[in-house]
Amino acid sequence: QWLRESETSFRLVDTLLAIVHPELYRRSSAVREQLLADEEIMDLHELIRAWPTLFTAISVVYNRETPFHRDSKSALQWYNLFLSVGSYTNAILESPTLAIRARYMPGTAALFSRLLLRHGVSPVDQGDCIGYVFYMRPSVFHFASISLGKWVKYSTLST
Repeated sequence: QWLRESETSFRLVDTLLAIVHPELYRRSSAVREQLLADEEIMDLHELIRAWPTLFTAISVVYNRETPFHRDSKSALQWYNLFLSVGSYTNAILESPTLAIRARYMPGTAALFSRLLLRHGVSPVDQGDCIGYVFYMRPSVFHFASISLGKWVKYSTLST
């Protein structure tokens, strides 16, 4: 039910991916098409069609500080999307690798390589913070025989 009710929001998440990393968007679309064409996993086709985003996984973090870390089950060249919602104040998204500290207020979306950049989120002063992390699993791309792709380049985005 939650997936169905979030479908519109997840389409916006996919649109952000298409704008910021068009190659990853295309490859992830190809993964979905390949999975739906695979007759050996027909019993999963209904679930694949019901999955409302091109990202292959979603984690939900509720009112929790996340210490600095890298996420090892990703690909260097991929961007993951962080989306925060809620009624909280004063959270900080930080990447010491880039010496960046940014306010992580409700409605904030951030896309970057979770494997390349150490990152973390401070505890919330008051209110409720729900963080959605959208990411890809290389194993799904391998299963679908779709290559992981390349880094996004500014020249690609500007054309």
